Amino acid sequence: MDNLNICPVCGNELIKNSSTGKYHCETCDKTFTKAALCDKCKKEVEILAACGSTQFFCNHCNELKSKKSIEFFLKEEV
Repeated sequence: MDNLNICPVCGNELIKNSSTGKYHCETCDKTFTKAALCDKCKKEVEILAACGSTQFFCNHCNELKSKKSIEFFLKEEV
């Protein structure tokens, strides 16, 4: 989870909205969400969160992924 508080566009610090979990850059006026990539196929994985537990599932590989095996990144909202 490296650099999830740095804007990938301008490099300034992001502000996290604790109620939505989204990140906002006041300089660029862009909003980002946290996403994750599969370690095998490098496709985006689905983040499943329920009852305080978070799991990651790759629809392409059709398997659950551990938090240690995925790579987090910021995805710009359109």
